Amino acid sequence: MSYLRRILRYYGFEIVLALVMLYIAVSFTSLQEELISALARKVFLWSAGLVAYYIARLLKVGVIEWGDDKKVYAIVLLFYTGLVFAFA
Repeated sequence: MSYLRRILRYYGFEIVLALVMLYIAVSFTSLQEELISALARKVFLWSAGLVAYYIARLLKVGVIEWGDDKKVYAIVLLFYTGLVFAFA
């Protein structure tokens, strides 16, 4: 239960964003030329990927006290976001 609270506390916005974008992506799938559908799919993949990565890290490593390593974590997240938007 503490894992679920921690996930909702850190990634509540991303979970809601992933669900909204999944709805938009599914509702526009019949219109392949629509830009909103492509953008919604990418934002869904980004949001869901962040949550999935956090869950996997919690299960494998546990809680990490970042300290000064937050800058490195932010750069890794920025790189991940760039990869999702470039190749998704």
